[in-house]
Amino acid sequence: MTILCVAIIAAFAFKAKPINVVGTLFELNDPSDPYNPAAYSIATKDPITECLNSTAVCVIDVPLSDIYTTGPNAGKPKVDIATGAAGELSDDITTALGNASDPTVFASRQRVIYEILP
Repeated sequence: MTILCVAIIAAFAFKAKPINVVGTLFELNDPSDPYNPAAYSIATKDPITECLNSTAVCVIDVPLSDIYTTGPNAGKPKVDIATGAAGELSDDITTALGNASDPTVFASRQRVIYEILP
């Protein structure tokens, strides 16, 4: 009986995927407004277990360079910048929302976008 219990516990322990955080995790509080920095807060959700579908932004994982350091959006992600330059965070959000994979990883820019059903 003891061996069976240990085997069951071990099976559950190895089933969970670890989160490989590359930067700061922000969760989107208003799924209808993914390009508004004020709509994000520091994530309290586990994106692996709570962001399971791919139609709305759930959590974004961004490097420090993608976070405002001054001004009214200080401490928020730079999701509202859309100058047309390649590789902007807003472009990556648009790309993530337009594809079927979840999460969407942008390794060269150290970004991960997790999605959820709104």
